[in-house]
Amino acid sequence: MREMVAYCGIDCAKCPAYRLPRLGERLHMKRFFQWLLKRGMRSKGLNLPDAEVICDGCTAIDARILKPCLECAVRCCAMETGVVNCAHCPKFGCDRLQGVWKITVFRDAQPRLEKLRTRMNDKRS
Repeated sequence: MREMVAYCGIDCAKCPAYRLPRLGERLHMKRFFQWLLKRGMRSKGLNLPDAEVICDGCTAIDARILKPCLECAVRCCAMETGVVNCAHCPKFGCDRLQGVWKITVFRDAQPRLEKLRTRMNDKRS
């Protein structure tokens, strides 16, 4: 799958909520919980129906999106601002974005956006 960059820099194609259902995995819930446990996250108390663990990416409009992503301050801000992702925002590196980068298991989100931002600036020069 090709890279699909979320507002905060996460590659959606690496997320099991996006990737596993598209691969036709009948056991995508089981695989999702295995993925959480592998990263040291607890699956206890996560009583999620299958429909809540399928995501079409946070940049999609009128799509299936994980509940925490629906409520994400970065997503809401980016949608209001109308940017492709936060690398395109004049307030790049804001507190909201820093907060997401601190808690995400996708450690490549920040470097991905920084690289995109650098490329954009290089093209402007």
